[in-house]
Amino acid sequence: MKNWFNYKGTISGKTYLFRSLIVGIPLLTVSFILVKVNYYAGSLFYLFSLPIFFSFRYKRMSAVFKNKIDFGKKLFYITTSMELLLAIYYLFDIELGQSEDFAFIDLIELPSDIFILFILFKDSGIEKHNG
Repeated sequence: MKNWFNYKGTISGKTYLFRSLIVGIPLLTVSFILVKVNYYAGSLFYLFSLPIFFSFRYKRMSAVFKNKIDFGKKLFYITTSMELLLAIYYLFDIELGQSEDFAFIDLIELPSDIFILFILFKDSGIEKHNG
């Protein structure tokens, strides 16, 4: 089995989707349950599980932006930084983090969501991925 959580190599869109689902569903379920039981534990668990998703995203970004890797890295670092900052913000703002109402700060995740959808559906043109 290849190393899933290594930042080297590339993966296809289908592999990116399946790895994200296989790892993401249990992690996000545990995080959701922990937030209901103990908000800080759930928030910290979510914050520390984000790098796992970032490794999959980085591998897929390396495949999609193989010719323009600097541009891809900039998009990757911007979107991951915004996600991490939002997770840290929710760690300190408990009332907003536990609220189910829409807050304008949630729009910070919109560029990240667009980037994820782009790398998921964009054809990389690579026949044999090595990640």
